[in-house]
Amino acid sequence: MAADTYDVTTVVGRKQVLAGKIYRTRTSGAFEYDRAYLRTREAFELVPALGLFPGAQPLSPTNPFSDSAPDTWGRKIQNRTAGHKLDELSLMFGINDAGRQGATRFWENGVPVADGDGVPAEADLSDIIRVADQVERGETQIDDLALRRLFRATGSLGGTRPKANVTLGGELWLAKFPKPVGDEWNVIAWEAAMLDAMSEAGITVPLHKTKPIMVNGIERTVLFLKRFDRMDDGVRIPYISAMTGLEATDGNGGDWVDVVDFAQLSGANTSELWRRAVFGALVGNLDDHLRNHGFLRRGASWILSPAFDVNPEPLGDGDQHQLALLGNSEVSLDSLMSKDALGLFRVRLPAAQSFLERLRPVLAALPRHATSHGADARTISVLNSRLDAAAAAVN
Repeated sequence: MAADTYDVTTVVGRKQVLAGKIYRTRTSGAFEYDRAYLRTREAFELVPALGLFPGAQPLSPTNPFSDSAPDTWGRKIQNRTAGHKLDELSLMFGINDAGRQGATRFWENGVPVADGDGVPAEADLSDIIRVADQVERGETQIDDLALRRLFRATGSLGGTRPKANVTLGGELWLAKFPKPVGDEWNVIAWEAAMLDAMSEAGITVPLHKTKPIMVNGIERTVLFLKRFDRMDDGVRIPYISAMTGLEATDGNGGDWVDVVDFAQLSGANTSELWRRAVFGALVGNLDDHLRNHGFLRRGASWILSPAFDVNPEPLGDGDQHQLALLGNSEVSLDSLMSKDALGLFRVRLPAAQSFLERLRPVLAALPRHATSHGADARTISVLNSRLDAAAAAVN
């Protein structure tokens, strides 16, 4: 069976370059680096699973380009649009090129696969959210044109929450929507509040804002996040998730030991990882799996991407995290302040104590931040016990 051939490009410095080719048959695929790319001094592995050497490397059973494929939400949209379950490479190639994550792009006959028309503007979001609600509710009678429009807006950034890429002022942003079913409080307002607080605590987060959008006469809070894998002039920045960095697969919770080890080898800041872990433990960010941590390429290193997808859970939901610490999934401030944990993250005790002092007023201000993003009294009350416990832990 003859293989379909796709060029694969990335960005080195500020220049888009040919990195290799994908050869795809109906049932499988392989990637091969371009020989000129391999001779380039600045060449880097597109992903750790694809070593810098000549010859074909398989894309199955685990797709090493999974960060370029859709997340859970995007898969739902693509499969719904196609009317059947798509294979992994079809899902990956189906992502709108304009919104594709990172700098890895796929080309066929000199044209980007899934060429980038169709990223909506802010004014289109009301209609986009209306269709996303229909998909979330499992409705069967959805206008085909509206569904394709939602499909074109959907990107590959991780998560299960409804979302779409959107252009604001000529720049690419990500818009995250509330769910029509399952959100019993204003989840979006609390996520925005977490990003505000993390920024105040010295943790790097994306530029973000919220805005109420009217959908069917009801005001819905939408979180806008500026895409951190794009430079201000639109040049793409290579990106990999911790999942890809560790050659893991979706559903693997992982351990901070492995994430820190990869970060150290790559030149990333492990003390910032510790601060993120501490904040996440205090506010109950339990869904901290490997795809919710990422790295951007800078020079010869993979540095930490801004923190994202930090969602608090009420105290009654416990402290069982997707990402374990030294084999224990019950992650707490005490465990992160242990000698072993501080040694793992290379954080000195005085620096750790100083960070906790900085956190006290930040945690106290969280309800105010949530209110500023549209949280009502019930939404605030949901996390009262969690925040009380966090305040007690740092005092």
